[in-house]
Amino acid sequence: MEKICLDFETTLDFLRGDAATIEKLKYYADREEICITSFTMLQLLETVSKQEVITAFVNSVTVLPFDRRAAHIAADILTNDLADHADIHKRTENVLTAAICIANEAFLYAKSPSKSPSKFEGIKGLKKV
Repeated sequence: MEKICLDFETTLDFLRGDAATIEKLKYYADREEICITSFTMLQLLETVSKQEVITAFVNSVTVLPFDRRAAHIAADILTNDLADHADIHKRTENVLTAAICIANEAFLYAKSPSKSPSKFEGIKGLKKV
């Protein structure tokens, strides 16, 4: 069973009842382990006012930790993979999410804007769905 890790925007879409996101997650829920990162959990807790909704959601998915391995991977991404990007500090939250996914061998399910490159572009070793 593979891990499918939702980014913050995808998680919000799910919680808001976005039909396309719910349909895609139904497909994965029967076959894969649905996850979020501990960083996404933090973002949810500070953003969503209905804490009982967050608690119920978090209790129904796996929360992947930002641990030593993820920290090493994040440092490697920041110093090697993205060293040429001027906006590197703006991308740090994306790097943390990517590092946690890589450390836990999880595929990232991220909302991708249709006309702009993915905010996770250029991160080596990140598997996406």
